[in-house]
Parts: sequence; structure tokens; C-alpha cells
Amino acid sequence: MAKLSVVSSRRPHSLMSLLAGLVAIAPGLSYAAASEETNTLEEVTVTAQRRTERLQDVPISVQVVTGQALAEQNHNSLEDLTQMVPDVHVGPSGATSDMYIRGIGSGGNESFDQSVGLFIDDIYHGRSRTTQATFLDLDRIEVLKGPQSTFFGNNAIAGALSIVTKKPGDTLDGFARALYGEYGQYAAEGAVGGPLNDKLGARAAVTFNGGDGWIKNVNTGEYAPHVHDMAGRVTGAAFSGQPMQIVNCPPPPPITPNFAGPGCAQYLSVAGLPTGFDNNRSGDDPGQGNDLSTFEDVLTINYRRWGHTFTSVSGFYNYHFDLQFGNDGTPLTLLTTEAPEKYHQFSQEFRVASAAGQPIEYLAGAYFQTDDTFFGLENNYFFATPFVPASSPLAAYLPLGRNITFSQSEHSYAVFGSVTWNATERLKVSGGLRGSWVDKSYSQNLFYGTGTQPYGGFVALPAALESPSGFFGQGIPGTLNGDRSDRAWMPSARIQYKIGPRAMLYTSYARGFKAGGFNGTDTSGVAANQPFAPEHVNAYELGLKSEWLNDTVLLNLAVFRSDYDDLQVAINQLPAGGGPAALLVKNAATSRAQGVELEGQWVASRDFRFGANIAYLDSYYVSYPNAGSTIVQLFNGIQVQDLSGRPTEFAPRWNGSVYATYTAMLGSDYRLTTQLSPYFSSSYYLHDSDDPFFEQGSYIRLDASLSLEKPDSRWAVDLIGRNLTDRNILAALGSFYTASKQQPRTVAVQARFSW
Repeated sequence: MAKLSVVSSRRPHSLMSLLAGLVAIAPGLSYAAASEETNTLEEVTVTAQRRTERLQDVPISVQVVTGQALAEQNHNSLEDLTQMVPDVHVGPSGATSDMYIRGIGSGGNESFDQSVGLFIDDIYHGRSRTTQATFLDLDRIEVLKGPQSTFFGNNAIAGALSIVTKKPGDTLDGFARALYGEYGQYAAEGAVGGPLNDKLGARAAVTFNGGDGWIKNVNTGEYAPHVHDMAGRVTGAAFSGQPMQIVNCPPPPPITPNFAGPGCAQYLSVAGLPTGFDNNRSGDDPGQGNDLSTFEDVLTINYRRWGHTFTSVSGFYNYHFDLQFGNDGTPLTLLTTEAPEKYHQFSQEFRVASAAGQPIEYLAGAYFQTDDTFFGLENNYFFATPFVPASSPLAAYLPLGRNITFSQSEHSYAVFGSVTWNATERLKVSGGLRGSWVDKSYSQNLFYGTGTQPYGGFVALPAALESPSGFFGQGIPGTLNGDRSDRAWMPSARIQYKIGPRAMLYTSYARGFKAGGFNGTDTSGVAANQPFAPEHVNAYELGLKSEWLNDTVLLNLAVFRSDYDDLQVAINQLPAGGGPAALLVKNAATSRAQGVELEGQWVASRDFRFGANIAYLDSYYVSYPNAGSTIVQLFNGIQVQDLSGRPTEFAPRWNGSVYATYTAMLGSDYRLTTQLSPYFSSSYYLHDSDDPFFEQGSYIRLDASLSLEKPDSRWAVDLIGRNLTDRNILAALGSFYTASKQQPRTVAVQARFSW
């Protein structure tokens, strides 16, 4: 008999900000976690190969973070994965968000397709901006490392983050939690779902969370980041942005304050303003912040007939974002940026999968996506006003500003398939292939005018006053247009062999491709600086997945090597006419990411558990002779440097996390659980120039929790400590002398209830 299941969801605002609409489920498809009372490892299922499989049976380096673990530790966004999963970095960078796996990512450029693919309920999210949104009612996050081209498309050349939201099960269930902590941190979240009849189910979820911030602005007395997130059927978000603090000001010799930026010298002229990370204060001017709102519709249909599953996944996704940023980091209004951004995407995927457990298993599908990107970059140069003579025709139009708008349309088509041969009970051989066709067209406008207010308010200059060469070396005014098409075939192959009932060796190869594009953030106004070509990767992996001692010990090991060609890189170069460095995008490098990743778990008893995720990473540029310069090199007039053999950004040689959990049984069936979770990292760079000014030193960050539970009543109270060692850890860069850091030491109390 045929079975039909439909999953329909709406996510206005946040990453998961969905009230997970009406869902018709096929009986028996809900996930069930193993009992916490058992003395064995928990069973984990994933859909990393578009089928529901045991994690330990999948020949891919995958790490899973459950929604329950995220809620218990109050991890509310993808940025928190940086503190939990080795070789992964997600964080804000102003222009966009950084997403890196194994030292490979796309950097801060709104026009980049991300090298790390982000998927929510099978829907690809074409820009990284949604990493800033809040979680809501998750089942799990699957972190897939290395190219995932066959099943996840051409824009997963470094890996994929696959996020799966909770679906209604065949029984009524729900949860609620409330949290309050230091710096005004709060959270209130709840969900309920279950069957409406024997064919239909529904689930609803809502969350409110935020905080008052931990960086005090000494000029206004206010704290930042002031965050308020709401997620549900109808929702929005507003928050004050990542606060920047002054570092490297005054700069070390030979760099002068004036060269460091338009605001460093002025900042030093104001007495009593804070510098450095050894305090939680800033001297920013007021009015900065950003707003993000998103909306999403997902419709998933599964139809089972003739021993096959036919799947249709339709998705509409958009977001609107606006950034107001004072580039100088001072209480003065010197150089400001207004950066609006819009993104609209529709995608449709069809798949057919044969039944599992047959000698030959196969899956085939087709994919279509269309999307439109728009963003602007509006700078007001208040600092330049004193340098414009009163006799100049520009004097009547001060302060000068520049407005850049960029729009891009994209159409992407793909066909894909995989075949698996279960040769014996021990040996399995798989092959996959994906073909992609990507068409893009763009339009960019660059004009100068008057900045009528601190942020925005741009009024264009009369055409006669637009300089043919631009002002202050800031680019040639005018309009640029272009289009391009990229094609690629991406094969993959895997062999896996069972060396025991619960142990498997595997080896794999994958070819990856990321389409070329246009540098929408280019400020030169030169057409030749716009396009960049595709990048490619050949990736190899050898791994072990195993469970030992009656399923009480887990040991997974992956040895990998990925060779990237024509790497898309952003290079800072000083324009010929003077002024701040311009961001160029080129195919200027080949790189290699290789290393070893170890995952281990030990269930010593019902009361004691231990785990570790440790990674050794050697990610470096094989050839990069024309890299962007460091600040000192730019000061000395050196435009490029050779970074061949040097590490890529966000690539610590060693990093990882360990945890130890101990549970003590108290009277009346109460249970007290303590957990320590240190995370460690060796040093790494936050900028692709390997500039020592942008280097994060090695650190150990310690998180811990204490939970009191009464399982029969399904309630718990948690005491959660984050960054208890109070380490200063860089989060993002603003300029040479401004940066932000992760949250300092915090303690929060949380109450949970489930049924």
C-alpha cells in the first residue's frame, strides 16, 4: 500500500524560528533517544546521505549535536558550535558571517557563495547571514566535514551544516524552559506537538531570548550587544550588533596612528577612553546596530510506492538585514557605514530512493534554485570635511558620501545520483555523481554625494561634479553589468568494510566545485575587478567507526586530505589614488587541508561518562604568491606578499573539547548531575593575510553545569557556567584597531520541564 507523508513548515525570522506548521507523518518515523538509565552508548540516526541511517554506519566524518544538549547548555546559535565542535568556526565578521570547516571558508563578502553549505530541513540557505539567528526546537545538527557535493550540492565544498527541526511524533509531547543569568541574559522557550488523527500531526514552538550586553559604552553608559530575539509563527528580531573594542591603538612602531585609520589618532586625543580587551568597555558612538528578519516556507512530501520513496522538497526563503556601523570605533562621527541587504530564494528538489537493505541500493534526483541578492554600501566621510577648501564646488555638498548598490540574479540546476553495491555482509561499495549548471548576472552602481545624517541619508552629487577618477581613491563612479555561466561534474566514491559486528573501516574520494561570481563589495569601479572563477577540490578520507566493550566505548577516527585549486580569496590592496585599502577577490591560491580527527566516548557506568573530540589540522596555502599584505607591509608600501606554505585562517593546529559527566542519585529518586566541558585551541589567524595583529593566541575555555532532576516528574533545574576561565577570545575584526570578543564569564540558572 502506498504511504504519503507531508512536512510543511514556516520559519519567520530566525534560523529555526518556526512554528513547525501542520505535519502529516507516517507512523514509526519519529526519532527516539536512548534511555539515560542505560549503561550503553546512545543510538544516533542521521540523514547525511538522504536516508535515515545509524551514524556509525555512515562512511563520512559526521558529528551530531542534539537539540536536547543545546537546550541544556543554553546554546542558542550556530556561533556556539565554535565552542563545541573541533575544526569548525562560525562567527560574525561585519559584512557577513564567517563559516569555516577544516580551515576552509569564504570570508567576509556578501556576494560569496559559502564554502560551508547551510541546510535547514533539506533547504539550502544561500548566504551566511542566517547564522546569526536563534535556534528553536531542534532535533539535531549534523556537522559534515569535507566536500559533500553529491547529496548537498556544489556549494558544500568545505562541508555542510545540516539542521533538522523537531517534527510531531505519534504521541503528545512537549517541553518548556526558562533561564536567567548575568548581564540580563534570559530565555523562555516551549514547544508542543503530537497527532491530530492517525494521519495528521502538528507541532508549535516559540522562543524569547536575549540579554542586556556585557560591553559598557563609556560615552552613553549603555551596554552592548543588547539582544532581543523572538521566534514563532510571526516574529522579528532587533539587536544592537557586536560591540567593537579598541585594540592596537596606539599601534606599535613603525606604524603611526594616522596610518592605522581615520579614527585612531582622534581616539587617542580624547582622554580616558578604554583600550584593549582586559576590560568590558568601549568608546563607540551611539546609533550603531543591526536588524535581521527572515521568513521561510518548507513543504516536504514523501510518497512510498513500488518499494521506493519519492520525495519532493520545496522551499521559499528570504531575509532583510540592515547594518549601521561606525568604522572608526570612536565617540566621534568620522566614518560611518549603512549596509542594507536583501535575499530571496526559491528551490525545488525531487528525489527517488530505492528500498534499503537490497544488494543494489540507489538514489537519484534533480534540483533547481533561483535567487536574487541585493545589498548596499553607503559610507559617509565626515573626517574628510576639513580637507575640502571652502572655494571648492564640493563645499556646498559636505559631508561627502559614497553609495554602492549591487544586485545579482542566479539560476542553478543540478542532477545527481548514487549507487551502492552490498557486495557481501562485510563489504559495501558506493559511487556518486552530481552535475551542476550555474548562471549569474549582476549590476553595480557607484556614485558620490552628500551624507545628510550620520547613517544613510545619501543624496547624489550633480553629474557635473562626479569625479571621473573618484574621490580619495575611492573608486570610479558609474554602472557595471555582467554575467557568467559555470558547469561542473562532481564524482565521488566510497568503500566500507566491517571488521567486526560494531566496527567499520572506510575510505572515500570526492570532487567538489564552487561556482564563480562577482565581487559585489569591490569599491574600485573597475569592471575587470568584478568577476572571479570557480574553485575545485579533490578530497580523500580514511576512517574508522567502532563501538567496543558491549557498546560502552566509542572510537571514531578520520584521516583526511583535501587539495583546493583556484581558491577564491579576498585581498586588501591600497588604491592608486590613496585612501583605505580596497577589497579585491581573486583566484589566487591553491591550498591543502589535512589532518586527523578523533572522537571518543566511554560509558564507565550509569553514573560516569567521558568524551573527547580532538583534531589535528594542517591547513595551509600550497601556492599563494600574491596574497594581501599585513598592516606593517602596507605601511612600508608593500602591496603583496607570498603566503605559500603559511596557514589559512581559522585553522588552529590543535583544537578540541572534552567532557566528563558524573551523576549522583539522591533520596526520593532525585538525581544530581555535574558536567565539566573544557574546550582548547592553539593559536590561529582571523585574517587571510596572516597578520600578527589579527592572531588569536592559544587558550582553554571552561564551561560547566550542575543539574538537579526528578525524572518521574520530568523537571530539572540547571546552573550553567560559560567561559569560567574568563578568557579573551576574538570573535570578529572591525578594522586594524577595532575587534570584538566572545562573551566573558557568565553564570545562569535554568528551569526545564518536559512531558
